[in-house]
Amino acid sequence: MNVGRGAIYLFADTLISMCSGYVFWLVVSKIATTEIVGNSATAISLATIFITIAIMGVPTGVQRFLGKSFSEQKLQNVKVYLKASFFLTIIGSTASSFLFFIMIYLMHDIFRIDFYLLIVAITLLASSVTSILFRSIIISSLNTKMLPVVTIISTTARFVLVISLVFIGIGSLGVVAAYTILPVLASILLFINIMLILKPSKDKPDIDFIHSLKNTLTAGTVSWIPAVITTFGSQLGTIVVFGSQGANQAGVYFIAFSIASVVWVVMLILLTIAYPALSAMQDGRKKFVRRMTMFCLIIAIPFSTCLIFYSKEVMQFFGQDYLSGSSTLEILLLSTLFIGVTSGINILAYSYGNYRQVLTIGLASSIPRTALYFVLVPIFGGIGAAISFTAGSIIGFIASIFIANKIGMQILWKSLFFILSIPLGFAFVLSYVEINYFIGTIITLVASYLFYFRLKIITRSDLHDSLTTLPDAVANPILKMLNTIAKKLNRDF
Repeated sequence: MNVGRGAIYLFADTLISMCSGYVFWLVVSKIATTEIVGNSATAISLATIFITIAIMGVPTGVQRFLGKSFSEQKLQNVKVYLKASFFLTIIGSTASSFLFFIMIYLMHDIFRIDFYLLIVAITLLASSVTSILFRSIIISSLNTKMLPVVTIISTTARFVLVISLVFIGIGSLGVVAAYTILPVLASILLFINIMLILKPSKDKPDIDFIHSLKNTLTAGTVSWIPAVITTFGSQLGTIVVFGSQGANQAGVYFIAFSIASVVWVVMLILLTIAYPALSAMQDGRKKFVRRMTMFCLIIAIPFSTCLIFYSKEVMQFFGQDYLSGSSTLEILLLSTLFIGVTSGINILAYSYGNYRQVLTIGLASSIPRTALYFVLVPIFGGIGAAISFTAGSIIGFIASIFIANKIGMQILWKSLFFILSIPLGFAFVLSYVEINYFIGTIITLVASYLFYFRLKIITRSDLHDSLTTLPDAVANPILKMLNTIAKKLNRDF
């Protein structure tokens, strides 16, 4: 029951964070120039890379031990692990901040980040590391009720601050400062919540500080290296565009990338939430991952296809200055299928403890992606960055297929073909005859899902098993909606 409730609040928190991030950049694009967006996005992308380095995998690693300690009500052990993980993140944040400062100082002519913006970016780095750690502790306790509340309070402050600071002319510094207020507030609020959870206890811990330090660092390292590789490969595009094409092009690329990221996050959120259930399984992991991956693709592919054929209307929504990024958005969205399949196989390999295979997938995606950035971006700008990102996704996909064969996971190629081709066909025809983008999107989505159900691309048992991994409050409305649709087709899910 606690797990179900915890997952509900975590699901809500993730959706709020995703939507607020999208709306944040939508607001910024309306009140600031593309140059301000580009400068801000570059500083944030640089900070994000160093955030991942500073974390050292500690939030992921410590969850393994905190979950057990909370379930056994050993709060003194929790406190020891909290101290150890906080100590590690302080070291990571300090070292990363120093490296960040030195890099910007030595490369000032490229990034043109002044001292005040640099200080704010370092604050973003340190506060983000802290908030991520505290969030992982809350999740381990399953007392996640406050997570959506913390996110709502922090995002509200972010919106108020960005509008105020940009309107008074602070520019990029104001945008990054507003972006930073979220992790700062979140760290404070989450720390208060942790103190309320960790009630006074007279019991003595059965683990010492050094032992907990070693356990946390060892468990976190296996997820840290792939995370650094993935983050570096995804965030570097904006940075290289900024360095070779300037702030305006970087702003356009960043907005296109942010839109595509929303689709990918929606697709992967179910895999993320279902991961604990996968880790607990003794049998049936491959079938489970295959079903979940197909279900995630069925959700994401029709939406990404609509965005591809109506990319101009989508980018124009941010303003005329962003219209040139429509081709960039189209190319980025071509990665959706590859990212979905790769992520499913990656999670399966991770659940088996095959960390070398996880690292292989990460390297296969990021190394060619990074190399191509420096080759294609100076020539083609944002489009070159999009091509590089998609090429890396394809190569990572190929590597993951080889790993799937080694693990013994079957890829349903016929289903993948229909999942992609059905919405692709509808969206192409509707856009070709110049149907209004809003109407065309609705028709494409409805028609695609009707065909998916009719062709039994995903069966009743597939849907049931996939959705029952989610909390009842999330799964039941979805099943009810699908049953309503199925009755129209004389089928019952």
